[in-house]
Amino acid sequence: MYQRDLKIQKGIKNKIRIQFKNSDQKRIPISNTSTFVFNMFDTVNQQLVIQKELTILDENTTSTRGSALLTLNESDTLDLASVSYNYSITYQDPEDGTYLPTYSNTYYGMVGNLYVTEEAYPKLKPSQEIVSFNKSYNSQPELWEHKSGNIYAYPEYNSNSALHTVALYMTGYRGTVYIQGTLYNSPQELGRYVTVATLTYDGFTGVDYSNFNGIFSYIRVMYVPDRDVLNDNDNPEYYGSFDKVLYRS
Repeated sequence: MYQRDLKIQKGIKNKIRIQFKNSDQKRIPISNTSTFVFNMFDTVNQQLVIQKELTILDENTTSTRGSALLTLNESDTLDLASVSYNYSITYQDPEDGTYLPTYSNTYYGMVGNLYVTEEAYPKLKPSQEIVSFNKSYNSQPELWEHKSGNIYAYPEYNSNSALHTVALYMTGYRGTVYIQGTLYNSPQELGRYVTVATLTYDGFTGVDYSNFNGIFSYIRVMYVPDRDVLNDNDNPEYYGSFDKVLYRS
């Protein structure tokens, strides 16, 4: 087998054609009844991470002679780190079922190099987590407002229909949540945020999601708990808790 370093893409299907040759680099025929197994293992712990049987393509023609196909599905590589690995291919002896080595070069080397990469798709940015909110009193509605800081929305990466996703984590929460956005680069001044979504809850526990489109420099999440009318005060035991926000653009 002529040695060549392999490169596979993580998280998508990979089809790799394996060519078997003799020491003179001439293709050698392989039988459809032959069994060849691909073995992939990490270079540090020598732990087997993938083992796959090859599909024989040899149809006794010049173009297919000595050819076999390795197919790695999306799930085979999804959990692998993007590093260098070793691989080997073994042949099963039909007489007793034992496995024999195939050689990767004319020097009887049995191991090749393989690289797992993530070049086919861009990597997703991790979600921004917001757990701290500034509490202030609004005298006009006579309610307390809890505002996140300015959350950068990466406008340079977004098109006109940019999708934003906000995940809201709550425990027994009663009140209103406002998702707000701004085009200003310095949105600290009053009135520079506009509300793009208004959500109301009555004792909700769990995770709720809000999706919206548009180019924004920053977004902000503000939650306004319901007031305990009977006691006429700001009572967390009444309105529950607004735990955190995860934001992705």
